[in-house]
Amino acid sequence: MVRSVLVAIHIAAGLGGLAAGLATLAPPAPSDERRWVRQIYLACILTLFVSLVGMIAVDWAGLDVAARFTFSALAVLAAVMIYRLARARGEASTREAGWKERYINHVAFSYIALWEGFVILPALNLPLPQVSVPVVAIGVLGIGHTLIGRYKARVAPSW
Repeated sequence: MVRSVLVAIHIAAGLGGLAAGLATLAPPAPSDERRWVRQIYLACILTLFVSLVGMIAVDWAGLDVAARFTFSALAVLAAVMIYRLARARGEASTREAGWKERYINHVAFSYIALWEGFVILPALNLPLPQVSVPVVAIGVLGIGHTLIGRYKARVAPSW
């Protein structure tokens, strides 16, 4: 029962994060009319982290070593995502030279990592997960890096 509730919360927060994260990529304007979206994105990532830690705690005894390692690594990744979002918020508030690119880099890290979490778990259930997980993870990183690079190239002239 507790695990099912945590899974439902985790899924809802993840889907909300995917929606809000995309809108959060753009550096905030001085008026920051999308501040609420940025706050929702951060709340989603925080909720993902807390629910993931809860699921790990509930399932720990039944997890094999590989699953313990994988889920623990995902929890560390979620903590780093939160840190990077805090850094993005700091960049936006200080607005020092080059802040927009640093802001995008921080948010993009968290957004790509969110996608990693979504694709790694299904990849664990594929045949030969020791092969499928790294291949899928590298694929998402490559696609994310390419798309973010194209986005930055498109918005750079306005900086």
